[in-house]
Amino acid sequence: MSLKLRRIMSAIAAGGLVVLTMASPAAAFAPPYINEPTGPYTLPVDANVPKRGCTTTLSDPKDASGSTPAIQVIYAWHDGGGNNYEAQVEQIAKLVDRMDLELDESTDYDQHLKLSCRTGYDTSTYSGYARALVIPEKIEAGVIGGETTVDKITDDLGTAGYDNANRKYVVFEDFNGTATAWCTTTCAATADEWSSATLLHELIHLGADSFYVDHPKVTETVNYLSYPDVMSSQTSDWQLDHDFNNYYDPSETTATFYTGNEAGDTRKVNVAAWPYFTTPTCCDIGYSNDLLTAQERTVEADAPYAAPTGFSVSGGGWIQVTPPGPTSQISAKHYDGRRSLTMNVQSHADGVVSVTRKPAVTAGQTYKFFAKMTTATSGNVKLRLSWYNSSNTLISTSDGPTTALTSTWTEYRHRATAPTGATSVQISVVSPAGQTFVYQLDALQLNHCNNGKTTDGCRLDSWQ
Repeated sequence: MSLKLRRIMSAIAAGGLVVLTMASPAAAFAPPYINEPTGPYTLPVDANVPKRGCTTTLSDPKDASGSTPAIQVIYAWHDGGGNNYEAQVEQIAKLVDRMDLELDESTDYDQHLKLSCRTGYDTSTYSGYARALVIPEKIEAGVIGGETTVDKITDDLGTAGYDNANRKYVVFEDFNGTATAWCTTTCAATADEWSSATLLHELIHLGADSFYVDHPKVTETVNYLSYPDVMSSQTSDWQLDHDFNNYYDPSETTATFYTGNEAGDTRKVNVAAWPYFTTPTCCDIGYSNDLLTAQERTVEADAPYAAPTGFSVSGGGWIQVTPPGPTSQISAKHYDGRRSLTMNVQSHADGVVSVTRKPAVTAGQTYKFFAKMTTATSGNVKLRLSWYNSSNTLISTSDGPTTALTSTWTEYRHRATAPTGATSVQISVVSPAGQTFVYQLDALQLNHCNNGKTTDGCRLDSWQ
């Protein structure tokens, strides 16, 4: 079964294809929309999706050499299906608005797409804005009665003049094409299935993978419960980087993350620092509202065998950055970089691994601690939130249940409410005394549960 057919069937299973009723100049024209994504929470209806607007406006979009880096939206058509620009342009603009909303809502930092528009339209109206944003282009080499490959599309765009080095092109294909990211002289994110998540997924490939046309670094799986990554599911989930542990980190644009898990791949990126996105501005309380730094989440800054920066240990045990080894132990997956923390548990006392820094909290507010762990043997641990007052004096601790670790990377969680007088919190993993074993720790997160999006204000447990 083709990927395209699987996506369509997935959309049908999720509630049916989205088909909008529009006047069209082409007889029996069927808009290529698929179901819009609904996770981690349902997006607002189109009328409530804010219009981002244009970052830059040019009289000739083909002449962008002196312009700020930006994204140009293309409506691509060929003779097989005809030119349905007037029927589709405003809905395309709405999908781009949704892409922008999804980017912004992915974290508690404002960040948006930089969009390029053209002059000659009244952008105070939505009709004018849509036509300024979306440019029609005929794909002369389009395959009538078959699939038009992405190289034909980028070659045609380049020939037409859409080949600026400081432009990335988002291409809505109104024919049988391909959902992919591709760079020749023209770098384009393309799709013939019009979903905001699909187009944003392909655009992110350009930011995460640069000119690597095979783009293996951003997972293509649709099983977001097992492999949470940048746009892991194009038909049901729009969230970027659910774990906030790689590639896209708007809280620290100076942080970078490995793009692959092979020893020879030393390239790092931070998609949030991509010049085609605006500079993040804290804090609009997005989906996860995470309070940790990049290093506290990922242990990516230090080499294997080193002491993990930002972490401390007390009691029975000692820590190090996990030595090189099998992916089952070092969390080396496409979605998790190549680093983790190893705790060598000793039996004489409780072994307490902590994030050294104590993030600020508000008394009476709820917080939730997430961490992934695994062990090659067996052992028990529990998560702990330790509350401190303004004098850095411990008030109390809140422990989660004691849990037996397994040989599979599993996420554990514990939520608690900050007590009266609490101004900061320290998160820890505790191994009760009387044990001697080794475990790995990675992908930490500390949510302030006030995002206003999910039922309890925290990231959902089901998003592993």
